[in-house]
Amino acid sequence: MTAIPDVPAAMVNNQFFDEFTDKVRVKPIPWEGYSRAGLISSTELGQLKEFQQQQQQGTAELSKFAPLLLHLVERLSSIDAQQYLLVCLDDLVENRSSSRPLDEAMQSGELSRILFRCMDKKDDYLGLKAGKILVGMVATSDTSVQREFAFARLFAYLAGCMQSELASVGDVAIQIVQSALRVRRARSVLYTSSPACMTALVGALKNSVGQRGARGVVAVPQTQYAVVFCLWLLTFERSIAVRLDKQHEVVPVMVEIARNAVKEKVVRIIVATWHNMLAQAASANVPGMLAAKVPGCLATLTAGRNFKDADLRAEIKELAEEMAGHAGVMTTWDEYVNEVRSGRLEWSPAHRSEQFWKLHVRKMDEDDHRVVRDLAKVLETGSGETVLAVACHDLAQYVKFNPDGKRLLARIGAKARVMAMMTSEHKEVRYEALLCVQQIMLNAWQN
Repeated sequence: MTAIPDVPAAMVNNQFFDEFTDKVRVKPIPWEGYSRAGLISSTELGQLKEFQQQQQQGTAELSKFAPLLLHLVERLSSIDAQQYLLVCLDDLVENRSSSRPLDEAMQSGELSRILFRCMDKKDDYLGLKAGKILVGMVATSDTSVQREFAFARLFAYLAGCMQSELASVGDVAIQIVQSALRVRRARSVLYTSSPACMTALVGALKNSVGQRGARGVVAVPQTQYAVVFCLWLLTFERSIAVRLDKQHEVVPVMVEIARNAVKEKVVRIIVATWHNMLAQAASANVPGMLAAKVPGCLATLTAGRNFKDADLRAEIKELAEEMAGHAGVMTTWDEYVNEVRSGRLEWSPAHRSEQFWKLHVRKMDEDDHRVVRDLAKVLETGSGETVLAVACHDLAQYVKFNPDGKRLLARIGAKARVMAMMTSEHKEVRYEALLCVQQIMLNAWQN
């Protein structure tokens, strides 16, 4: 899958959101009372009644009422009234074949100004509906509007929604992000200028692992599909595809989800994302994908699942062959380097092989001691008992078979990090750190 997808402009599929919208449509609003109180004019009241009458009759073109609805959203402070008016505006956005008044409001910035204010209100439905309308408009606007649109402000709001205790609020927010990423500029803004939203998006995916059934009224597979869909769209940008897994470690999460996914669409979007990552930046992503056991996952999917979709079966086979091609040209040393670069260390046979260290220890000093520096970085930024224990063990082997290595460890700060690991809460880490320090001291005494 290499073509940029045709993503719906602003599609939200959430049962709670839809049911709430239905309630808003029929909730009584005291328009006559607003008129008597001088909040709206008699002319505006008449126009509003005309709009409602034509809406009930199924009149196709109602866009001429857009300025009225937008004006009332700005003027009235009632949440109930604003919710109703946004539902009407959203209908105009979804059903319009052409809407000059809405387009003009978008181009002038009036629509964004009014709807962003709705996001400042303490009402999730109102803010999300405003976000949905804005995305529906900007996604179909010309490039000049897209270039000026405040995507960072939108993503900042949606990041907060994704932290909500209400699963439906987070689900709708993710789907709005998904639609926004139809716009190419939105992808770069999300990844480079909206770290809170990007973190929340990846967090939603990681938190979904191991969950079963549904979170509240939101099915877990739906959340997984929507988030990975966002990642898929992001990987159409090479500058993002190069960094995505290194910075957010999404490949291991997708491997676990793919192994356990019941819905074919979830597997399909994961495979499509991996295809993109290889197509856009193979050299950057192959090490992490091999370390995360993507080939093994694909083999499991091929042997253990009978997918109904013939295209999906073909895509899995194609990706497996491509991964095999990358793995087939790698030596044991290449595999080790890839594992270290990925930061996902585990007790593979090479680590325990004395012959491996005798043969390859000098290679660790190549490229300005790149492998040694990567191991030191793992001690600084890595997490997990096994990862940290293996890093300490490998540095001990480096010093054992390269006596001069202890000076490098001291110079780059690795020695201090290993010594700090001697007080780790994990027994295995303390043990390997102790052995590493002993090896450093032994070499110092021997020298």
